[in-house]
Amino acid sequence: MITADTNVFVYLWDSGAPEKTRAARQLATALGDRNSAIGLQVIGELQNVLRRKLKQPPWEAAQNARNLLTTFETFTASETNANEALTLMSAGRMSYWDALLVTSARDAGCTAFLTEDMADGMRLGALEIINPFGSDGLSDRALALLKL
Repeated sequence: MITADTNVFVYLWDSGAPEKTRAARQLATALGDRNSAIGLQVIGELQNVLRRKLKQPPWEAAQNARNLLTTFETFTASETNANEALTLMSAGRMSYWDALLVTSARDAGCTAFLTEDMADGMRLGALEIINPFGSDGLSDRALALLKL
């Protein structure tokens, strides 16, 4: 199963990056077609970014986040994920929130995690981090993964 980080979805509403907006639309459609799941953490992070960085009114940010919530299946973090995230964070491997999301994605059965915020090709068990964005749209790795 393939999942995506918050930053992928933020580009759906970020008019300052038109090439990434186009790529994010392709990704969201492809993920929806594959019945992919997203972390509940993504919903909270998304509405926060939409309100604070993109200056959407709270009702609009909530509705946009709610639309993702109804489009995708979700997975949650466990106490074990939180403990592992603390270990990864304290070792300097990634931030706590990134670690919580990737460990919960891995435990939900995801094998690919689309994000531009972590090292492309990094692995956490069976989960591989893939940067979905290339210089003019989707990266070659994302195109191959999604068979687009």
